[in-house]
Amino acid sequence: MLERQDFGELRVATCVTDLSEAMETVRATQADVVALDVAMAGFDADALAAFHRALNARSGLLVLEQARQRESVEAAFAAGARGYILKSAGEADLFDAVRRVARGETYLDPRLVPVMMAPQINRNDHAAVLTRLDTTCGRVSARELSVLRRTAYGYSAKEIARDLDISQKSVETYKARAIAKLGLASRSDIIRYAHRAGWFNSILEFDGGEERRPH
Repeated sequence: MLERQDFGELRVATCVTDLSEAMETVRATQADVVALDVAMAGFDADALAAFHRALNARSGLLVLEQARQRESVEAAFAAGARGYILKSAGEADLFDAVRRVARGETYLDPRLVPVMMAPQINRNDHAAVLTRLDTTCGRVSARELSVLRRTAYGYSAKEIARDLDISQKSVETYKARAIAKLGLASRSDIIRYAHRAGWFNSILEFDGGEERRPH
């Protein structure tokens, strides 16, 4: 599908079919996006992390997977992936995922949001406490957390601005403040914080006391 897809100003530089060739290619490429089918032989969690470390610093990793399990998604983002999309996605969704990852945004296949938000049995609820402490102790404001949460879900600045009825400039400001206050240095840090804060674990949407503007 990638070879046939028209990505506008982006183009498919090369396609590989095995792990060793993939590792050699990513070390030499200056690609903005590397789309990886983790079903490729030899790709476990450790191999995925090693693959990410081999990438050029500017390259974003987009994982293509069949698995819809929470653990698979968490493992991919923990290994450094910037995006996760199901292999059954249509061309329009794949196009959107590639474009977002190329822009430095986080992408999560929309069909996986219910999976990531579903409650887990016997899961420690310390994450919700962590989120409450961040607001009640004055570390970050409710609005800053609202912006950061949507960032973790893969919303673009434009979408967050529309959702919260604020300007895109304000979105970037709130995001920067939250990142600085929480000591987050990368997109992976934001994803890990989101997991610790329970944002992917509860079916209840946390908006820091704010009402989400209806679409």
